[in-house]
Amino acid sequence: MATAQQPPTLDKLAHGAIAKYLKQIAAYKKPVLADNDPENLHQMRVGLRRLRTAVQVFDAGIDLPKAGREPKIAAVGRKLGKLRDLDVVGMTLRDRYAPDLPDAEQQCLDVVLQYLAQQRHKTLKQVKKLLKGKRYDKLQQSLTEWVAKPDYTAIASLPAHQAIPDLVLPLVSQLWLHPGWLVGTKTTRSGLAVNPRISQSATDALIADQGPVLHSLRKQVKRVRYQLRLVADLYPGTLDDDIERLSAMQDTLGDLQDSTVLESFIGDIVPDATTHLPTLFALLADRRHRAWQHWQAHQKHYLDMQQRQRLRLALLHIGEPVTANPKRREATSKDNHGFA
Repeated sequence: MATAQQPPTLDKLAHGAIAKYLKQIAAYKKPVLADNDPENLHQMRVGLRRLRTAVQVFDAGIDLPKAGREPKIAAVGRKLGKLRDLDVVGMTLRDRYAPDLPDAEQQCLDVVLQYLAQQRHKTLKQVKKLLKGKRYDKLQQSLTEWVAKPDYTAIASLPAHQAIPDLVLPLVSQLWLHPGWLVGTKTTRSGLAVNPRISQSATDALIADQGPVLHSLRKQVKRVRYQLRLVADLYPGTLDDDIERLSAMQDTLGDLQDSTVLESFIGDIVPDATTHLPTLFALLADRRHRAWQHWQAHQKHYLDMQQRQRLRLALLHIGEPVTANPKRREATSKDNHGFA
């Protein structure tokens, strides 16, 4: 007679996730140093972000060496992020915008791309120094040793279905409480609501003023999406729609940020940039306005208290069937979009 499969414990989940993402990071170190394909840098950053997420989610159950804890992982990620940002700027300008520019503007854009190449060369040298240095070696070695001989806290032996909701729900609560949800809203008798009647000029002013808040929200969305994906196997089918919507929202907020970052970046290099690159700046503004409309749709969805409560309840009930998921959306994960 077949015996019932034992539910996974917290320590097994934590060990599996940390080992998996550490292996991914290690696999991309040499390709990043070789610098033959920017995708290698992207994949190493993805591995670092997922490793950081695993450490955050399972923090209460694991005892990591100091050299391998979350702040050390984050520091490496930030350094690689600077190089990735330059790659994204270059790819965005060359592939998305340059083909639609008149010849005069393309020549002006070449000046920007040349400056970008110089900055990337300097940043690449810093990344190589980091990955070849003692600090990174200590991070990788300490986590490798932990994977070989892990240390846990007392709660690590708890069944996952008992511990995971209490680990993940606070992270989702931080997302719901983020001030970025309030950008562009109005107060009604029933509470906060999206304001769809903001003019384009007022939208630009709002994005310029609240850009850092929206960027912070995007980072929090990314963290929660990774956290949900990390535990999604414990909730078969239940979290898929939210993971997809958060991915789409991350891309949308990325588009909002990209346009303002690119305008500022170009303006620092080209004097009177709006005069010399009118087509480019018009394209950036158009993409920003379309992204704002998409953002408001996501904003409206998650300002709905029923949607927030639905996700809370779903996280409380591991392994239970889906009872009221919205129609599955077409958005797919695009980890490689947007600046860090």
